[in-house]
Amino acid sequence: TVACAIGLCEGPIQGIGKVWRGKEIYDYPNEKIELTAYLGAHGQQPWPYVVSKHPEKALPYSGLAYMAGVVDLGEQGSLPQFNFEIKGKLLETGDGVDVNPADYIVHVLQSIGIDDVNIEGLDHYRRYCKAADILISTPPDSKSSKAQTVINDIAEITNSLVFWSTDRLKIVPLADKPIKDWSPYNQIQYNLTADDLIPASDGQLIVYKRKDSSETYNQATVEFINRANGYEKETVAFEVVADVQKNGLKPASKKSAHYLYTKARAQYYAEQLAMKRLYSKNQYTFRLDWAFCRLEPGDLVTLTDELCGLREQIVVITSVAEAADGQLEITAEGKPPGTYAPAKYNVHENERPFIDYNQPAPSVNDVAIFQTVGDVGGNQVFVGVNAPSGWGGCSVWLSDNGESYRRIGSITQQARMGRTKYGFAPAGDFCNVVLNQGVLKTATHVDAERANTLCWANGEAFSYETVEVHPDNWYTLRGLVRGQYGTKAIDHSAGERFIRVDEALFRHPYRKEDINKTIYLKFTSLNLFGSNEQGLDEVQEYQYKIVPYYIPEVSNLTLYTKYYKIGNGVLSFDVVAQFDVPQINSFDTVELWYREGSAAWKYGGSGNGQISISGCELGHTYEVKAIVKDVHGNTSQGVTKSITVAMKTEVPNAPQGFSISFSDKANFNWLEVRNADVDFYELRLDTRTGQTAGMIGRSNNTTYSGNLSDRSGKVYLYAHNPSKGYGAPAELTYNVTVPVMPTNVKLTGNLNGIGVIFQTIPPGCKGANIYVDTSVYFTSTNAMSIPLEAGVYSVSVAYVDLFGEGPRTSPINVTVKAKIDKDLLDLEKLGIADMDRAVKALSNEVGTVKSDISGLSSKLVDQATGFQRSLSDLNKHLSSQITQVANGIEFKVTDALNSLTGSEIVSRINLTPAGTRIDGRLLHVTGQALFDDNIVT
Repeated sequence: TVACAIGLCEGPIQGIGKVWRGKEIYDYPNEKIELTAYLGAHGQQPWPYVVSKHPEKALPYSGLAYMAGVVDLGEQGSLPQFNFEIKGKLLETGDGVDVNPADYIVHVLQSIGIDDVNIEGLDHYRRYCKAADILISTPPDSKSSKAQTVINDIAEITNSLVFWSTDRLKIVPLADKPIKDWSPYNQIQYNLTADDLIPASDGQLIVYKRKDSSETYNQATVEFINRANGYEKETVAFEVVADVQKNGLKPASKKSAHYLYTKARAQYYAEQLAMKRLYSKNQYTFRLDWAFCRLEPGDLVTLTDELCGLREQIVVITSVAEAADGQLEITAEGKPPGTYAPAKYNVHENERPFIDYNQPAPSVNDVAIFQTVGDVGGNQVFVGVNAPSGWGGCSVWLSDNGESYRRIGSITQQARMGRTKYGFAPAGDFCNVVLNQGVLKTATHVDAERANTLCWANGEAFSYETVEVHPDNWYTLRGLVRGQYGTKAIDHSAGERFIRVDEALFRHPYRKEDINKTIYLKFTSLNLFGSNEQGLDEVQEYQYKIVPYYIPEVSNLTLYTKYYKIGNGVLSFDVVAQFDVPQINSFDTVELWYREGSAAWKYGGSGNGQISISGCELGHTYEVKAIVKDVHGNTSQGVTKSITVAMKTEVPNAPQGFSISFSDKANFNWLEVRNADVDFYELRLDTRTGQTAGMIGRSNNTTYSGNLSDRSGKVYLYAHNPSKGYGAPAELTYNVTVPVMPTNVKLTGNLNGIGVIFQTIPPGCKGANIYVDTSVYFTSTNAMSIPLEAGVYSVSVAYVDLFGEGPRTSPINVTVKAKIDKDLLDLEKLGIADMDRAVKALSNEVGTVKSDISGLSSKLVDQATGFQRSLSDLNKHLSSQITQVANGIEFKVTDALNSLTGSEIVSRINLTPAGTRIDGRLLHVTGQALFDDNIVT
């Protein structure tokens, strides 16, 4: 038997249908399948078998549908081949087996995060698919595809158009005949004549294209998946009989429709495909003005053009595009005759509208120029604009002196900005704003925490979670996350500028040298059609002074002195600054500056959390400033504190934060003692301070690494002041357990040595000892290769820490094989060949033969090249022979083992410079055998 789990697909699913096990087919559940279905629900329970046998590997696999069980392999050496029929989602939308394509499309859109899209015509399309019995399932061999590709494939199979129409998705079935209780949209939108059509440059109103008769097919073949035939691929064909009789059979290439699983549905698709290919052979292209902008793909119109011989030809629009000159360019295909509703719109009595592309461009009516913090913008100036209707974007112009302007970019979107309607306090979690333009939408709490809805108001960055919409562009933002990116939550008043920080804002980078300079900006607008741009002299000038943006300061800044004795009675002091850095993404470092009195500031170093200023003098007062620097090179205003360097002759306090960790040494850490000047710290195993015996070591820092001899004990840490001596000790008791025995030891023998792998070195151990017979090898990792001569070796492993090694594993034998040089093997083959030739030569020689009446005989051949003696029993058909030549001995027995094989047995001992070789079918050693310096495998 074998325990196995077979992954099926993403869950949850509704169940399992048929199961193919090898050549057998079963309906699930069935005990002969020997597998249980786990439907992929979120939070599903793990497979009980793994829970009982391997609890450390018992995973629930939430969201994964799989089959698991213990399968009896029988006489096979491998798992039987399984195939599964999976009942997926949305079955209730169809016939319980296949699903309605309308709901399939909605599911695809939701799978890529489009939940709130408005799909026009969805119900009509759903009723069409139901009436026509066009139900589908996912193809069995489908691979990951773009959602657009999947939806287009489904639209083609269902003979429909799917396209975006402004802010919504639209689905239009192209079927033109009623099916059961479903009726097609046979409403003609316009009767288009020469009065409506706009001539092309050559004067043509309609460009008419007709497919060549060789491309007009009257037979369609569709390949589908036949569920009734074990999901085999099959084909169906449909012929337009009338056209076949008239023009002969013209088959098109095979079309794959693996979303279809029944023959009837594939036949219907083939019929629709054949009719479309036959009657859509005429294509029409024409132009209209914007009075017909409501036309979309799928709409029906009639075309009348006497020059083309068209009179109320019904066509269906397949594409609508805007030409370079702003006109609508429309492509349509012919429709077969039928019953259609009269034109919905009549535009012939109305005067053709005139579009003025030279309308004046409105000026922007509100401009926001501001800087954010480094995490949001860095060295950038943000610009947002609002404008009245008819605005089509603007160019942005910059000047350093208010006279010479250069274009630095353009703005195509209006910013979502306005004013606060009411004030709100630093602790407030909601606010009210009134926008000039745009809308605000509800997000999630995670979006607010990640600043995906970032807003800016009076120097504070904050994000919102939910939105309540009121009349007149008034919004209530709730679930505020205040003071983001290191800004402070402040008190806001009514009427403050509010800006939604998003891609609609224009960003202009500046250099660090531009800080405190004034820049001049102008915005020349375009009209709605992107033309008639304003001149620089027509628009208002906006000034803005670039200032250093806000960078939060360090917090909890403390200063203390550190005492050093550097020899010959000379004392040295450090001023140490400790602080907490601000939590901003753009943080780089903290710079420390110091001075005495009103002298110039001196650079004292940089760091993160602690910085020391060396060489300070006793009795001097130092002013210290900590300045935060970000990755953009900008700095904060700085936090300042002062300290006077003085001797602290108090008795040192006991050090705090005393701790120990172990690696290849014992590593001690503690906090600085600040109530007194400390010239050194002393670590001891006893309380006899100053004595060499029992002392672990001394340090003038707050760390020390050294050795300990015992696995458990107590350590004392003293701080020493040159005047007052030792203070009270900090005590630390430690107990280090013996390392565990290594597990999962795996040995590999090869021609050059052995490889050893075992469980990872545990924390606190510095490595492991590998014992090979009486030799010891140390490794700091859990894998090692050891070169060895050929032989059999006993190997064990033990972890090693600072105090010694733990228990060894039980010895495991491993073999290192010998390697025979290729030249010697070749020489051995030559020796065998020589011996074969010598034996053959002797068998042809005439020797001395003796025999008697009992049927026994002997033959002796004695030559210079070799010696051969044969004995035969003619009654029992037995014979034996021994042959001796210069480089070998051969033994032969004929028919001696009739009960085994009935063939002759040949054994041979060959002697060559390569060594001694014994050839034989069986080798049986009955006594003790000793092999020196080699092995038997």
